[in-house]
Amino acid sequence: MIKSIGLILSFLLFFQETTFKKQKLTDYLSMEVSTELREMTQQELSSKFLGARIPDVAMTDAQSGVEFTITASSTFWQEGDVALLKDFYDSSIPPLFKQIDFSQKELVTINDKQFAAYQFDGKPANERGSGSEQRYTYLLYTIHKNGLVTISFSCPPYLKSKWEPIAQKMFGSVKFR
Repeated sequence: MIKSIGLILSFLLFFQETTFKKQKLTDYLSMEVSTELREMTQQELSSKFLGARIPDVAMTDAQSGVEFTITASSTFWQEGDVALLKDFYDSSIPPLFKQIDFSQKELVTINDKQFAAYQFDGKPANERGSGSEQRYTYLLYTIHKNGLVTISFSCPPYLKSKWEPIAQKMFGSVKFR
């Protein structure tokens, strides 16, 4: 009986409606973010981004299975170059993954801003050994004030059905200043 009640409560918690909170994440971007996400700890940042540039924003869920980041960097691309930027990423993303399956690869407009948008399932190619796992990934690329802005979300396949609609809602709320 107690096991049944625990199982029902776990089921309800897993499928409960996600809440969102509008947040100013950087001096250039705000968006609605799932309240299930938290900022990564320094230790998590160090282990996930070893030797790489630390993102402006890096968040994860309670189990550290989800990865949400925002990164801006100086670029030679101009505001009107998003279509060219998409062509560049069309050819540069596939070599980074094995067994890649795109569900979205197109230009989109969100709140009057153009983005190159990618959604796919794939196994990161840079992982060593057989331990690399398939990931659902959602990427948005745009140019803002002479900077390349990358918004990234990823999670393992067993979390995809829960997090894919959450990521889509979050990404649909992106607003630049």
